[in-house]
This record gives sequence, structure tokens and C-alpha cells, in this order.
Amino acid sequence: MFSGTPFCLLLALPFYYSTNIGALDITVSSGDTAFLPCPLPFNYTDFMRIGVKWEKDGGSILCTYYIQNNAIHDHNCKPRFKVNTEPLGLNIIGVESSDAGLYKCLMIRLLPPPSEERSVTLRLKVNVLSSITLHLTNSTNVSCVELLCSLQGLRPQQVNFTWTRATQFLHHHPESRSMNSTLMLCKPNWTDRETLTCHASYSHNHIRYSKSITLPCNSVKSSTSGHLDSFRPLAVAALCW
Repeated sequence: MFSGTPFCLLLALPFYYSTNIGALDITVSSGDTAFLPCPLPFNYTDFMRIGVKWEKDGGSILCTYYIQNNAIHDHNCKPRFKVNTEPLGLNIIGVESSDAGLYKCLMIRLLPPPSEERSVTLRLKVNVLSSITLHLTNSTNVSCVELLCSLQGLRPQQVNFTWTRATQFLHHHPESRSMNSTLMLCKPNWTDRETLTCHASYSHNHIRYSKSITLPCNSVKSSTSGHLDSFRPLAVAALCW
């Protein structure tokens, strides 16, 4: 973080020069590392001290540090946010959809006076990768199984779920504008080690996602996750007697 009384005093004084040197759009996929560049706009020398502060959406402070003698000092960053020294900027590790937004890198020349401020604005866009997951949920009735199928990364109003056992369609209660679908089966409507499949049809571009699960023996619960148009049946953890 910025440290020392001189910095606080400088913030209380009017800046002699202040400017925003530009904006940049950056697009990454969820799970990747995003690099937000913030090069020094000053004619930098080793005698300078440059305070740096990163903000998101005009409020939340993500990281503060200062640069002097070509080194980073007193950096204080939130988890997943790391200072990048070469080139100068900020890394966001394991990008999430909530990381999308407007970022501002504020640079203040603290030494030598007069104080001078520059800023860079960046807009981060996150492409959320679509994926489908399917797993068994806890059931208090050992004669019943409950399956939860979920789809991430798409618009709920454009997703339609169906369930199948081989070529047989299974009845379920669809929920409008939902990214989840639940299937409940009770004996004798299910058997050990049979395979059930959840299908999610995306109406926008007619892409179909699917994921299958093999029901366990003796109420041993298992789970799985998968990707577009692919599945691997679960390994059964217990033998059926």
C-alpha cells in the first residue's frame, strides 16, 4: 500500500498536472489469467517515486504499491491480483465472470515535486466457457435417486432440458428460465448401474450438450462433470449384489 506521511500530504494538495492517457479493451476466457497493462507514462528515472493504485468500477481498490529504483515496494493486493513487473501491470489469476468490468490504473509521481497524476482505463470482458455437469444429490429415501443437471455460461431463457434412458424419454418438471434441471426416480423406475443422460439444447445456435451418469449400487453416490457433446460413464464404486 502507499506508505508514509509525504504521500498523504501530496494527496491533500492540488495536482499540477492530471490526465487520462487512454482506454483499452481486453477479452479473456474464464479460468485464464488476464494481464492489465499499466506502463509508466513519465520520463522515469531512479530518483522518482511513483505511487500506483488499481480500482474496479470506480470504487473497489484492488491493489496499491509504489515504484522506486526500478522495483516494486509495499504492494498490497487482494487475492488473485498480482503485480506484474515486466511489463508493468496487474495479473488476475483464474478469471471469473464477476471480474468483468472497468479497471483504472492511477499513477501519481510523488517525487520529485511537483506532483503529477496519470491514469489508464481498461475494460475487461470475460468469455464464460459453457459446460454441463450432472451429479446425484442427497436423498432421504434410499429407494429414490435425484439427479441435478446444470449448464453454465449460457442464457437461461434459451436452454431446454430433456432426460433419456437409452432411447426412452423420461418425464421431469421443467423450470422456465433456469440453468438447472432435476430428475427424481423411485423404485421400480430405476435399477442399479443403469445409465441416464441429461440433454441441454441451446436454441440460439442449436448446439446440444449432453452428460451421462451411471447409477450407483447400494445408494453409493457419485458425480461427474463434462463438456460439449461428450460423456464418460462413472466408474461404479461398489459392486451390485
